[in-house]
Amino acid sequence: MTNYIAKIEANRQFFITLNPPPEVIEKIQRVSLLKSSVFSARIEGNPLTIEEYAKTSDQQKKQEIKNIMTATKFIGTKISHKTKITRKIILYLHELIMNKIGSGGNFRKEMGAIFNQAGVAIYVSPPPQKILVYISDLINYLNSNEENFSLIKAFLAHLIFEKIHPFIDGNGRVGRLLINIVLRANKNEFNIDIPFEEYFEKHREQYYYWVDEGLRQTEDYLIFMLKAFYEQTEKIKQDLKIEMNKKETLLLPPRQEELFNIIREHRNISFDSLKRRFLKVPERTLRYDLKKLVDAKLIFKIGRTRGSYYRS
Repeated sequence: MTNYIAKIEANRQFFITLNPPPEVIEKIQRVSLLKSSVFSARIEGNPLTIEEYAKTSDQQKKQEIKNIMTATKFIGTKISHKTKITRKIILYLHELIMNKIGSGGNFRKEMGAIFNQAGVAIYVSPPPQKILVYISDLINYLNSNEENFSLIKAFLAHLIFEKIHPFIDGNGRVGRLLINIVLRANKNEFNIDIPFEEYFEKHREQYYYWVDEGLRQTEDYLIFMLKAFYEQTEKIKQDLKIEMNKKETLLLPPRQEELFNIIREHRNISFDSLKRRFLKVPERTLRYDLKKLVDAKLIFKIGRTRGSYYRS
């Protein structure tokens, strides 16, 4: 465990001291937010991929991912090392997670259980009358100095929260977000969000196994969690290095970067086709962004009439 903790801390220091341009940070953060939200939803059975999220007509599944994004942004703006973790924060997080898709913001008042794909209960959660006591004990632990390593505290918090299973639905999503809350409240932020949910989704059976066995094999559970977090910090580090090595001209504002990527993907594309991809952006603004890309010689405009098109 100490080996992984040391490696993660080394990467944290790397992120803090690298001081990349704001455009790079913004891009990495934007991708990390999307990854965290999509993969957290996928762990719970939402089938959407990152590519499908923007195109889907299934508003229920899309809303689930949007809710995780909203909750993650809340943590990023409202939780700091001065924050005392409270029951109110946990309930509000659940309210955000369940927005427009279910009932949120209240602990369950009935028995709960975790079922496998065959519909068999593999874990029966504590009775509802025990929830307040267990959540209070968990909060007291989170606000104490009993654990020196904030990552260990965060992963134990996740494990215990999942065992309490205080909600009818949304426990996994809230429990994973609780990891971020604990890290920020314990001044262990990385200046860049780490989308560790991607690792959990790709190793879903192992993740479920270790959450199930965590209280009986706690050290092995923690090693799995630390490995997941470390490998994702390595991926972010590589992404940062790649972005830092790109030419300055490619450090574009988000919308211009998206336009550039669309044009590069399609080779030739008309203005009308681009406009349909940015329905909420005024036509004048879109033409301004395209002109900036043309001026930077990142794309070319072919023709002068309504039949003109853009190419990379």
